[in-house]
Amino acid sequence: MSRRTILICAVVLVLVAGGGFGWTRLNRAAVGIPNFYVWKFLSGQSHNGHRAAVNGISIYYETYGHGQPVLLLHGATGFLETMHYFITGLAPAHFVIAVDSRAQGRSTDSDAPISYALMGDDMIKLLDTMHIPSADVVGWSDGGIIGLDMAMKHPDRVHRLVAIGANYDVDGIDPEHFHSPENEQPLPVVKQFYERVAPDPSHFPIMFKKVRTMVHTQPHYTLAELSQIRCPTLIVAGQHDLILPEHTAKLADAIAGAGKIIVPGASHFGPLEQPETYNAIVLRFLDAP
Repeated sequence: MSRRTILICAVVLVLVAGGGFGWTRLNRAAVGIPNFYVWKFLSGQSHNGHRAAVNGISIYYETYGHGQPVLLLHGATGFLETMHYFITGLAPAHFVIAVDSRAQGRSTDSDAPISYALMGDDMIKLLDTMHIPSADVVGWSDGGIIGLDMAMKHPDRVHRLVAIGANYDVDGIDPEHFHSPENEQPLPVVKQFYERVAPDPSHFPIMFKKVRTMVHTQPHYTLAELSQIRCPTLIVAGQHDLILPEHTAKLADAIAGAGKIIVPGASHFGPLEQPETYNAIVLRFLDAP
Protein backbone atom coordinates (compact mmCIF):
# COMPACT_ATOMS: atom_id res chain seq x y z
CA MET A 1 0.00 0.00 0.00
CA SER A 2 1.43 3.41 -0.97
CA ARG A 3 2.16 6.15 1.54
CA ARG A 4 -0.49 8.30 -0.20
CA THR A 5 -3.14 5.60 0.23
CA ILE A 6 -2.21 5.11 3.88
CA LEU A 7 -2.59 8.84 4.53
CA ILE A 8 -5.97 8.96 2.82
CA CYS A 9 -7.20 5.98 4.82
CA ALA A 10 -5.93 7.51 8.06
CA VAL A 11 -7.76 10.79 7.42
CA VAL A 12 -10.99 8.99 6.56
CA LEU A 13 -10.75 6.78 9.67
CA VAL A 14 -10.20 9.78 11.94
CA LEU A 15 -13.25 11.51 10.55
CA VAL A 16 -15.46 8.42 10.67
CA ALA A 17 -14.32 7.58 14.19
CA GLY A 18 -15.67 10.81 15.56
CA GLY A 19 -12.73 13.12 15.07
CA GLY A 20 -14.79 15.43 12.93
CA PHE A 21 -15.27 18.02 15.65
CA GLY A 22 -11.55 18.19 16.40
CA TRP A 23 -10.73 18.35 12.71
CA THR A 24 -13.23 21.18 12.21
CA ARG A 25 -11.61 23.21 14.97
CA LEU A 26 -8.14 22.55 13.55
CA ASN A 27 -9.26 23.44 10.04
CA ARG A 28 -10.87 26.68 11.18
CA ALA A 29 -7.79 27.70 13.16
CA ALA A 30 -5.59 27.03 10.12
CA VAL A 31 -7.87 29.01 7.74
CA GLY A 32 -8.92 25.90 5.82
CA ILE A 33 -5.46 24.60 4.92
CA PRO A 34 -5.96 21.11 6.48
CA ASN A 35 -9.05 20.59 4.32
CA PHE A 36 -7.04 21.78 1.33
CA TYR A 37 -4.45 19.05 1.94
CA VAL A 38 -7.21 16.44 2.05
CA TRP A 39 -8.65 17.84 -1.19
CA LYS A 40 -5.22 17.56 -2.83
CA PHE A 41 -5.09 13.84 -2.10
CA LEU A 42 -8.71 13.01 -2.91
CA SER A 43 -9.63 15.28 -5.82
CA GLY A 44 -7.26 13.97 -8.47
CA GLN A 45 -6.63 17.60 -9.53
CA SER A 46 -3.10 17.91 -8.14
CA HIS A 47 -0.08 17.34 -10.37
CA ASN A 48 2.29 17.59 -7.36
CA GLY A 49 5.15 20.01 -6.81
CA HIS A 50 7.83 21.17 -9.23
CA ARG A 51 10.92 23.36 -9.26
CA ALA A 52 12.24 25.77 -11.87
CA ALA A 53 15.66 27.42 -11.97
CA VAL A 54 15.10 31.12 -12.74
CA ASN A 55 17.26 34.19 -12.13
CA GLY A 56 19.71 32.29 -9.95
CA ILE A 57 17.11 30.80 -7.59
CA SER A 58 14.86 27.75 -7.39
CA ILE A 59 11.15 28.56 -7.65
CA TYR A 60 8.77 26.01 -6.13
CA TYR A 61 5.33 25.69 -7.68
CA GLU A 62 2.42 23.27 -7.78
CA THR A 63 0.01 22.65 -10.64
CA TYR A 64 -3.62 21.54 -10.67
CA GLY A 65 -6.37 20.83 -13.18
CA HIS A 66 -6.48 21.46 -16.91
CA GLY A 67 -7.53 24.33 -19.18
CA GLN A 68 -6.54 27.99 -19.54
CA PRO A 69 -3.40 28.61 -17.42
CA VAL A 70 -3.92 30.70 -14.28
CA LEU A 71 -0.92 31.89 -12.26
CA LEU A 72 -1.71 32.40 -8.56
CA LEU A 73 0.52 34.76 -6.57
CA HIS A 74 0.38 35.08 -2.77
CA GLY A 75 1.09 38.06 -0.50
CA ALA A 76 4.15 39.22 1.45
CA THR A 77 6.01 36.51 3.44
CA GLY A 78 3.29 34.04 2.42
CA PHE A 79 3.19 30.72 0.59
CA LEU A 80 0.98 29.08 -2.00
CA GLU A 81 -1.30 27.50 0.62
CA THR A 82 -2.70 30.96 1.44
CA MET A 83 -4.25 30.86 -2.05
CA HIS A 84 -5.87 27.46 -1.46
CA TYR A 85 -9.46 28.60 -1.88
CA PHE A 86 -8.59 29.94 -5.33
CA ILE A 87 -6.78 26.69 -6.15
CA THR A 88 -9.77 24.50 -5.33
CA GLY A 89 -12.19 26.90 -7.01
CA LEU A 90 -10.24 27.24 -10.26
CA ALA A 91 -8.78 23.74 -10.75
CA PRO A 92 -11.97 22.05 -12.07
CA ALA A 93 -11.84 24.15 -15.26
CA HIS A 94 -8.37 25.75 -15.35
CA PHE A 95 -4.70 24.79 -15.31
CA VAL A 96 -3.64 26.36 -12.01
CA ILE A 97 -0.01 27.30 -11.31
CA ALA A 98 0.39 28.14 -7.60
CA VAL A 99 3.79 29.59 -6.73
CA ASP A 100 5.94 30.24 -3.67
CA SER A 101 7.54 33.60 -4.56
CA ARG A 102 11.29 34.06 -4.29
CA ALA A 103 12.73 33.50 -0.78
CA GLN A 104 9.25 32.62 0.53
CA GLY A 105 7.75 29.23 1.28
CA ARG A 106 9.81 26.53 -0.42
CA SER A 107 11.52 28.80 -2.96
CA THR A 108 15.12 29.84 -2.48
CA ASP A 109 16.72 33.28 -2.30
CA SER A 110 19.77 35.01 -3.76
CA ASP A 111 22.00 37.80 -2.47
CA ALA A 112 19.97 40.39 -4.40
CA PRO A 113 17.37 42.59 -2.69
CA ILE A 114 13.79 41.46 -3.24
CA SER A 115 11.73 43.72 -5.50
CA TYR A 116 8.41 43.53 -7.30
CA ALA A 117 10.21 43.97 -10.62
CA LEU A 118 12.52 41.03 -9.90
CA MET A 119 9.64 38.81 -8.77
CA GLY A 120 7.67 39.79 -11.87
CA ASP A 121 10.61 38.72 -14.00
CA ASP A 122 10.82 35.47 -12.01
CA MET A 123 7.26 34.70 -13.06
CA ILE A 124 7.90 35.50 -16.72
CA LYS A 125 10.93 33.20 -16.64
CA LEU A 126 8.82 30.51 -14.94
CA LEU A 127 6.23 30.71 -17.73
CA ASP A 128 9.11 30.45 -20.21
CA THR A 129 10.37 27.21 -18.61
CA MET A 130 6.82 25.84 -18.74
CA HIS A 131 6.45 26.87 -22.40
CA ILE A 132 3.34 28.91 -21.58
CA PRO A 133 3.06 31.95 -23.88
CA SER A 134 0.26 33.65 -21.93
CA ALA A 135 -1.57 33.10 -18.65
CA ASP A 136 -4.26 34.67 -16.53
CA VAL A 137 -2.80 36.11 -13.34
CA VAL A 138 -4.59 36.29 -9.98
CA GLY A 139 -2.53 38.04 -7.33
CA TRP A 140 -3.36 38.98 -3.77
CA SER A 141 -1.59 41.87 -2.02
CA ASP A 142 2.10 41.66 -3.06
CA GLY A 143 0.99 39.07 -5.61
CA GLY A 144 -1.33 41.65 -7.14
CA ILE A 145 1.54 44.11 -7.43
CA ILE A 146 3.65 41.46 -9.16
CA GLY A 147 0.76 40.93 -11.56
CA LEU A 148 0.61 44.65 -12.32
CA ASP A 149 4.35 44.67 -13.01
CA MET A 150 4.03 41.71 -15.36
CA ALA A 151 1.10 43.25 -17.24
CA MET A 152 2.90 46.60 -17.67
CA LYS A 153 6.21 45.18 -18.86
CA HIS A 154 5.04 42.04 -20.69
CA PRO A 155 1.59 42.82 -22.12
CA ASP A 156 1.66 39.78 -24.37
CA ARG A 157 2.21 37.38 -21.47
CA VAL A 158 -0.77 38.32 -19.25
CA HIS A 159 -4.13 37.28 -20.70
CA ARG A 160 -6.31 38.60 -17.88
CA LEU A 161 -5.34 40.12 -14.53
CA VAL A 162 -7.07 40.15 -11.15
CA ALA A 163 -5.26 42.29 -8.56
CA ILE A 164 -6.66 41.92 -5.05
CA GLY A 165 -5.70 44.34 -2.27
CA ALA A 166 -2.85 45.77 -4.38
CA ASN A 167 -1.24 49.20 -4.25
CA TYR A 168 0.77 50.89 -7.00
CA ASP A 169 2.64 53.20 -4.60
CA VAL A 170 3.65 52.92 -0.94
CA ASP A 171 1.48 55.97 -0.24
CA GLY A 172 -1.55 53.83 -1.00
CA ILE A 173 -1.32 51.90 2.27
CA ASP A 174 -3.17 53.18 5.32
CA PRO A 175 -0.47 54.95 7.40
CA GLU A 176 -1.88 53.43 10.59
CA HIS A 177 -0.88 50.02 9.22
CA PHE A 178 2.67 51.14 8.52
CA HIS A 179 3.05 52.73 11.94
CA SER A 180 1.64 49.76 13.86
CA PRO A 181 4.43 47.99 15.83
CA GLU A 182 2.81 44.54 15.51
CA ASN A 183 3.05 44.76 11.73
CA GLU A 184 6.84 44.90 11.98
CA GLN A 185 6.94 41.42 13.53
CA PRO A 186 6.29 38.17 11.66
CA LEU A 187 3.11 36.24 12.36
CA PRO A 188 4.06 33.15 14.40
CA VAL A 189 2.13 30.84 12.05
CA VAL A 190 4.04 32.20 9.03
CA LYS A 191 7.40 31.70 10.75
CA GLN A 192 6.46 28.19 11.87
CA PHE A 193 5.33 27.19 8.38
CA TYR A 194 8.49 28.60 6.80
CA GLU A 195 10.69 26.70 9.24
CA ARG A 196 8.90 23.46 8.32
CA VAL A 197 9.10 23.75 4.53
CA ALA A 198 11.90 26.13 3.54
CA PRO A 199 15.14 24.69 2.10
CA ASP A 200 17.02 26.74 4.73
CA PRO A 201 14.80 27.42 7.77
CA SER A 202 17.46 29.68 9.31
CA HIS A 203 17.00 32.13 6.41
CA PHE A 204 13.68 33.41 7.79
CA PRO A 205 15.02 36.61 9.46
CA ILE A 206 16.84 37.59 6.26
CA MET A 207 13.77 36.91 4.11
CA PHE A 208 11.49 38.81 6.47
CA LYS A 209 13.79 41.84 6.56
CA LYS A 210 14.09 41.89 2.77
CA VAL A 211 10.33 41.68 2.26
CA ARG A 212 9.58 44.33 4.90
CA THR A 213 12.14 46.66 3.29
CA MET A 214 10.47 46.14 -0.08
CA VAL A 215 6.98 46.78 1.28
CA HIS A 216 8.12 50.02 2.94
CA THR A 217 9.94 51.36 -0.11
CA GLN A 218 8.07 49.94 -3.13
CA PRO A 219 6.25 50.12 -5.48
CA HIS A 220 6.33 53.54 -7.15
CA TYR A 221 4.46 53.03 -10.42
CA THR A 222 3.02 56.10 -12.08
CA LEU A 223 -0.49 56.37 -13.44
CA ALA A 224 1.05 56.75 -16.90
CA GLU A 225 2.89 53.45 -16.48
CA LEU A 226 -0.29 51.74 -15.31
CA SER A 227 -2.10 53.06 -18.38
CA GLN A 228 0.17 50.80 -20.48
CA ILE A 229 -1.71 47.74 -19.22
CA ARG A 230 -3.84 46.44 -22.08
CA CYS A 231 -5.20 43.12 -20.82
CA PRO A 232 -8.67 42.87 -19.27
CA THR A 233 -8.09 43.81 -15.63
CA LEU A 234 -10.13 43.61 -12.45
CA ILE A 235 -9.14 45.51 -9.30
CA VAL A 236 -10.60 44.08 -6.08
CA ALA A 237 -10.36 45.37 -2.51
CA GLY A 238 -12.14 44.82 0.76
CA GLN A 239 -14.41 47.46 2.25
CA HIS A 240 -12.01 47.63 5.21
CA ASP A 241 -8.82 46.96 3.25
CA LEU A 242 -5.50 48.41 4.39
CA ILE A 243 -5.23 49.88 0.87
CA LEU A 244 -6.82 53.34 0.95
CA PRO A 245 -10.12 53.49 -1.01
CA GLU A 246 -9.06 56.49 -3.07
CA HIS A 247 -5.85 54.69 -4.04
CA THR A 248 -7.79 51.65 -5.24
CA ALA A 249 -10.06 53.93 -7.27
CA LYS A 250 -7.08 55.67 -8.93
CA LEU A 251 -5.51 52.30 -9.74
CA ALA A 252 -8.65 51.07 -11.48
CA ASP A 253 -9.20 54.38 -13.29
CA ALA A 254 -5.62 54.38 -14.65
CA ILE A 255 -6.10 51.10 -16.53
CA ALA A 256 -8.30 51.37 -19.61
CA GLY A 257 -11.50 49.36 -19.21
CA ALA A 258 -10.55 47.97 -15.79
CA GLY A 259 -13.32 46.88 -13.48
CA LYS A 260 -13.38 47.61 -9.76
CA ILE A 261 -15.13 45.63 -7.03
CA ILE A 262 -15.20 46.56 -3.34
CA VAL A 263 -16.23 43.55 -1.26
CA PRO A 264 -18.59 44.55 1.59
CA GLY A 265 -17.36 43.67 5.07
CA ALA A 266 -14.01 42.32 3.89
CA SER A 267 -10.58 43.32 5.16
CA HIS A 268 -7.24 42.91 3.42
CA PHE A 269 -7.61 39.20 4.19
CA GLY A 270 -10.87 38.90 2.28
CA PRO A 271 -9.84 35.82 0.24
CA LEU A 272 -9.60 33.87 3.50
CA GLU A 273 -12.55 35.58 5.20
CA GLN A 274 -15.05 35.30 2.33
CA PRO A 275 -13.67 32.63 -0.01
CA GLU A 276 -16.96 31.92 -1.78
CA THR A 277 -17.41 35.60 -2.59
CA TYR A 278 -13.86 36.06 -3.89
CA ASN A 279 -13.93 32.81 -5.86
CA ALA A 280 -17.17 33.84 -7.53
CA ILE A 281 -15.68 37.23 -8.46
CA VAL A 282 -12.54 35.68 -9.95
CA LEU A 283 -14.33 32.90 -11.82
CA ARG A 284 -16.91 35.28 -13.29
CA PHE A 285 -14.15 37.57 -14.58
CA LEU A 286 -11.80 34.89 -15.91
CA ASP A 287 -14.57 32.92 -17.61
CA ALA A 288 -16.28 35.92 -19.21
CA PRO A 289 -16.50 35.83 -23.04
